[in-house]
Amino acid sequence: MISIIVPVLNEEKTIIKTITNLLSLKGEKEILVIDGGSTDKTVSLAKTLVKVIESPKGRSLQMNTGAKNAKGNILWFVHSDSIIDKKSLLNIEKTISKGYIGGGFSLYFYDTKNIFMKFIAITSNLRGAFGKIFFGDQGIFIKKESFISIDGFPKIPIMEDFEFSLKIKKIGKMKLLKSKIGTSSRRFTKGGIFKTFLLMQKMKLLYLAGVSPDKLNKMYREVR
Repeated sequence: MISIIVPVLNEEKTIIKTITNLLSLKGEKEILVIDGGSTDKTVSLAKTLVKVIESPKGRSLQMNTGAKNAKGNILWFVHSDSIIDKKSLLNIEKTISKGYIGGGFSLYFYDTKNIFMKFIAITSNLRGAFGKIFFGDQGIFIKKESFISIDGFPKIPIMEDFEFSLKIKKIGKMKLLKSKIGTSSRRFTKGGIFKTFLLMQKMKLLYLAGVSPDKLNKMYREVR
């Protein structure tokens, strides 16, 4: 069974659509919404459809909480603004059956036709296909036993998916699926597309150079 883990914080505008999308998927599944302290109607809305679990705020903490409560042997982490292909669960199971321990989906932005945003999606998919580095909006999935073996997502406020990818690809094969996952361009349009792109590249370089996640998180919040 695949446990679908959705970390949320004040996502009342998207949560019902996301859950409905996930419920329609073919395949054995459970859906866990992990709330980090929403102050809007996210929790009350989600509870009408699926199980909601409270967690300390922070995406890595919320995803780890979801993993601890998951009953499935495969974990799939999905952002609350994602649009999912109907064959996603079947494609995940097929990939795992071929000896991969996990992977991610091919990214696209569903709410913009901006050429540079298409470039960002293409480079993200190339990074996943050849570098085996997957970011959260690509719908990371992983065998639960492999997830546990590296102690889950690192307990850091930012770059948790980047660090997770660096660790997980050392213990097994990861695959970028041709199957697509849609994500919103809202964080790019809000902060300026090119400006946000440069900020993200800067953050990755600084992280690799040894700058602490706490300092990077502060920088990210101040700029955003």
